[in-house]
Amino acid sequence: MISVMFHSAGLNDLKWRSAHISDPLDIIREKLEVIHDEGYKTIRMGEAVEKTGRKRDDLIHLSFDDGYLDNWVHIFPMLNELGMKATIFMTAEFVDPGNIARDQKNLTERSHEPAGCCAGFLSYSEMKEMESSGLVEIQSHALTHTWFFKGPRIVDFWHPGSATEPLGAVWMIWNRFPERKPFYLTEANGLEEKIPYGTPVYEHGKSLETTRFFPEEKDLERILTDHVASEGDGFFDKPGWKDELNAVVNRFRDKHGENGRYESSEEHCARTRHELAESKRLLEEGLGHEVPGLCLPGGGVTKKAIITARESGYRYFTLPGKLKESPDIELTRGMIPRIGNLPYMTLRGRKLGFPTRSDFRHHLRMNNGYPSAKVLFGLGKIKRLLSAG
Repeated sequence: MISVMFHSAGLNDLKWRSAHISDPLDIIREKLEVIHDEGYKTIRMGEAVEKTGRKRDDLIHLSFDDGYLDNWVHIFPMLNELGMKATIFMTAEFVDPGNIARDQKNLTERSHEPAGCCAGFLSYSEMKEMESSGLVEIQSHALTHTWFFKGPRIVDFWHPGSATEPLGAVWMIWNRFPERKPFYLTEANGLEEKIPYGTPVYEHGKSLETTRFFPEEKDLERILTDHVASEGDGFFDKPGWKDELNAVVNRFRDKHGENGRYESSEEHCARTRHELAESKRLLEEGLGHEVPGLCLPGGGVTKKAIITARESGYRYFTLPGKLKESPDIELTRGMIPRIGNLPYMTLRGRKLGFPTRSDFRHHLRMNNGYPSAKVLFGLGKIKRLLSAG
């Protein structure tokens, strides 16, 4: 049994933090067709837990993380046409609050859609409709899917593009305006301006593996944002703007030191429990049934988070990448290891383009225990590299 992790489709040309996890529509269509044509039997999360560890069979578990609107608009029609099952891991705070089911797109419409045509997140109406088909199940992707400050080191400053650049700190918008999370893909530019440019971005980590740090440097933040404002619109055009702001930080801290506090162990435990239990409660209330499965966002995890998740009533788990080599067999027993969906072909860090049908076929087979597929997959990379010159 293999489990493949997808996210989104059709948002690859949109300017947003995670465009790299969104497949072009024609590419995801080809991947699903390969799975179908190879004779794989798609299964639900509960069965995937039972079959974990089996190799060289025809079972496959398809999962889509985060709950993007394109899962309903574009991907579900493909799954429906091919008769394929899938699990969508939904982050509760990103659920669109509207009682809406937006238009789905057929093959012809999909090929002519502009970038960001379906930028957004699923509503409960859309999730329920997919579940009623018997093909899709909704499970939990926790509550916040965010990052929090984890220490006093300043690693960046809020600047034009922070909300939309690849791997940018858009989560600062999420944390300040959590009610706008379902809409941030289309509102990012406007929301970005609500955080003063020059605001410090402290070192940070994923919410469920981080002991949260609360900076107490309001005077420093004011000095930084005032400095940027006084310099005018061209400040961030200067090649040394970040060094200039770091110098302001150093002068301030030479006089006043670093100030802030870490959440206590009790606070951390309470926050973790709320993150996991509340997401389960909200999804169950919205869907009208039990939600027993959990995929921890970004693989961010601690042993305590897993224990807390089990105490909160979760029974099925995906295996976070950082635990794949864990010696704690009891902790990871029954967790579903997943493979990536091969967004690009790469060799020694060099991008070689999107995978062909053959590339994806070999990718699946080599992860299903066929050594010959690994050889063929490698040869495909070399051939692609040579043809590119």
